[in-house]
Amino acid sequence: MKKDRFVAFFDAIMAIIMTIVVLEFVIPDGTKWSDLSTLGYQILAYATAFFWLGGLWINIHNLWHGVDIVDRGVLWTNIVMLFFVSMLPFFVVYAGRNLGEIVPQILYGADVIMITICNEISVELLARHHSCVKAQIPFLRISVSVDLGIKVIGFIIALTVFPMAIMISVIVSTLFLIVWRYITGWFFAAQG
Repeated sequence: MKKDRFVAFFDAIMAIIMTIVVLEFVIPDGTKWSDLSTLGYQILAYATAFFWLGGLWINIHNLWHGVDIVDRGVLWTNIVMLFFVSMLPFFVVYAGRNLGEIVPQILYGADVIMITICNEISVELLARHHSCVKAQIPFLRISVSVDLGIKVIGFIIALTVFPMAIMISVIVSTLFLIVWRYITGWFFAAQG
């Protein structure tokens, strides 16, 4: 299948999911700054998910730039990823309302890790048939290892001692990926 149809579908789903969490916020009755404090952790959870998904979207589009055709394996891997992405709004709201509780944080973390794994499988499948992706594989494998490692460590810490560690690990991972993409983008620009 030509990638354009799938990219349009992917973009539409991501745009909806990235904004739907805002609809779950309960507008406070009062109009003072202190009345908004009840939403603080929910806004933190939303901002974390929004910018992480935004970074994922940017990286996917950068990676797919030179790809013309995608096979069924890539399509199905991305459909599975979109399933986990579609669950994220529920987990973001649940985790944002229950920041110190293990179950909501673990569900959020498991979902984030599944999205990451699906994305990495998609990258490996794309690299098999597209030289533009294959050329980036050494850099991508480093970023995958660090990204997934940060999230797994956050997940383990959240499971054992500090539930909010998974959300912090997603923030750290997002910052790492932004810096890493900047460095590798600069490298590829200098090579090309």
